[in-house]
Amino acid sequence: MARALTVDAVMSRTGLKRPAFHAHFRDRHDLALRIVENIARESSEMIDRWLGGDDFERDGRASLIGLAEVYVQHGHALRAFADAAGSDEKVDAAYNAVVERFLAVTRKRITAEQEAGRIREDLDAEETARALVWPEERYLMRALAYEPAADPRRVADVLFTIWSSTLRAPFDPLPRRRDDDSSDLID
Repeated sequence: MARALTVDAVMSRTGLKRPAFHAHFRDRHDLALRIVENIARESSEMIDRWLGGDDFERDGRASLIGLAEVYVQHGHALRAFADAAGSDEKVDAAYNAVVERFLAVTRKRITAEQEAGRIREDLDAEETARALVWPEERYLMRALAYEPAADPRRVADVLFTIWSSTLRAPFDPLPRRRDDDSSDLID
């Protein structure tokens, strides 16, 4: 279980003594930071596939499959990181920086696709990115970092369906309320 991550538990698995740990890491949160920095680099490669690509479906699917594989490979470390983020400001800041990178890339790609006429123009790129990325992070964690893990390709397919449905589907906006009388709806 991720919550059981302790310096003693880590060191017992390595066969080294506790002083060896402290020669490299301040505490378990520092260890989690270093591990997640490496995982963030791998995740960034997956994100960059989508940002740098020119085919929404091919690049989006490849990016999501790669991201799912990162969660499969590093799920236990990501769980430990999420746990540590709740009690350590530096870990929390690092975690938010990783998610912000996803948000920034998503905003950028949505805007580029809108400018090219391939994604609905009526979407607010900022809020749409948030609405897609934050639940995706939780879904990837729950689906792939816990046992029994789901099939990563199926997870990627589900996410791609959600993303493409959100970004490319026809849309009829809700009627807006008048500023002067919120009880009246206008078209």
